[in-house]
Amino acid sequence: MENNLNQEIIEHLMHPKNYGPLENPTGVGVGHSEESGEFVIFYLDSNNEILQNVGYATNGCHDTVVLGSMFTEMIKGESREYARVAALKLRDKVALGPVKQQACAQMVLTAFEAAGINEAQRAKGVDEELHAIEIGIKCEVEE
Repeated sequence: MENNLNQEIIEHLMHPKNYGPLENPTGVGVGHSEESGEFVIFYLDSNNEILQNVGYATNGCHDTVVLGSMFTEMIKGESREYARVAALKLRDKVALGPVKQQACAQMVLTAFEAAGINEAQRAKGVDEELHAIEIGIKCEVEE
């Protein structure tokens, strides 16, 4: 099983899924660390409660790329509620791992949260290109 997990991680690192912007997204969010300059941009394209398409981009480390790829694959085509639960489960799972992975996951999940806020703002008629949320930790954590 350990070997399969490693193969999955290697696949997401070498061939990230859902990497890059979406054309005409319904929501765009950024999770960023002003201290380090690292960020994740998350793109949503939803129809009602279904996340028809998702994408992300980052200037972060390989852990951020892998976590972004894995998370977007988990939630693509799923309901918004499923995505919220998946985000909580991912946060809980990486909480058991190294601090660096916790920080990278927080950046991905914060960007996802910000994209949802942006989407809600746009639905209310607010002219907001994207919504950004500052995170308090950086991915390049010294342990």
